[in-house]
Amino acid sequence: MKPDKDPLREYRDRINDLDRQIVDLINQRASLVVEVGLVKREHGIAIYTPHRESDVLRRIAAMNQGPMSARSIEAIYREIMSGSFALEHPQRIGYLGPVGTYSHQAARRHFGSSVEYDNLRAIQGVFDEVARGHVDYGLIPIENSIGGGITESLDLFQQFHQSVNIYGEVQLAVHFSLLANCAPDAVKRIYSRPEAFAQCRNWLATQYPNAERIPSESTAAAVLHVRDDLDTDPASGSAAIGSTLAGEMHDVRVLFEKIEDVQGNVTRFLILSRSKTSPSGEDKTSIMFTTDDRPGSLVDVLNVFKRNNVNLTHIDKRPSRQVNWDYTFFVDAIGHASDPKMAEVIGEARAFCKQLTVLGSYPRSKLVL
Repeated sequence: MKPDKDPLREYRDRINDLDRQIVDLINQRASLVVEVGLVKREHGIAIYTPHRESDVLRRIAAMNQGPMSARSIEAIYREIMSGSFALEHPQRIGYLGPVGTYSHQAARRHFGSSVEYDNLRAIQGVFDEVARGHVDYGLIPIENSIGGGITESLDLFQQFHQSVNIYGEVQLAVHFSLLANCAPDAVKRIYSRPEAFAQCRNWLATQYPNAERIPSESTAAAVLHVRDDLDTDPASGSAAIGSTLAGEMHDVRVLFEKIEDVQGNVTRFLILSRSKTSPSGEDKTSIMFTTDDRPGSLVDVLNVFKRNNVNLTHIDKRPSRQVNWDYTFFVDAIGHASDPKMAEVIGEARAFCKQLTVLGSYPRSKLVL
């Protein structure tokens, strides 16, 4: 016997009413965004400003009393802000392709789905297109918690430091999935980057010790190889280690998620722009410098930061490419380059360097996407 009244009807009606209010409020906010866009264009102000984004996300997190998590609230607001960018001015974001890479995934999670994305195929392509003004912003990988610094990105700052600035940073949790359109026991060959095979070595040894492993230039390209094999032979038994996004993009199913041997793998990305950011109150400054060729020169530079109680969160080095055994150092320091204290520290450190360049100051990333 059917009940006389739907027990969920009252809840659904209340939810529907709240949905109407939410949509109305979002559109009221959007109307203000359109006006803000007009003012920004009139005064030559950048549409995307990381310090403002950081401030909004901090305030939203402070307002949140649950039950939704801070991560969920931030994801919602990133999509709202993504739609706002599109209303103010269409934004083009360049990333290291092909489609479905972790760089692509990081860009989508940070900038949302309402902006345009350009597959620039190579890290140098991202630098170059930002410098030329063909894209508004570019996203490059700079550091992995397991693999360390991305040497290609560091080297390119030596070439492009006069034409691009670091505008922001993004942290992405990297999870590998096994992707295939066959049953798990039908997998015969697996495509992926050598680094991905290395990070999933123990899992593969247990689950697929006899599967052929075929190197590819990227995890996204690995999924494309699977797609090509499937188009030729649906029973090919081909699989790839890559991102769930790549699987979605190329219609290849996820067989197993999170197959990496070490959990907690995070890649840090930098946002490139031709503009500079204003202080947010919680900033980081990236600096590139080459020291004099004398004993203790690097220690002298680092002691400047220590004496002034400025925390260095990262240090790396690369050959300067000008003189053999001459190195360029990269450091990240807490603070904004325009802060009086930081400006004084940078000036003091410069006295011990042959060359010192501030690559950019930007809000510190707090959440791992």
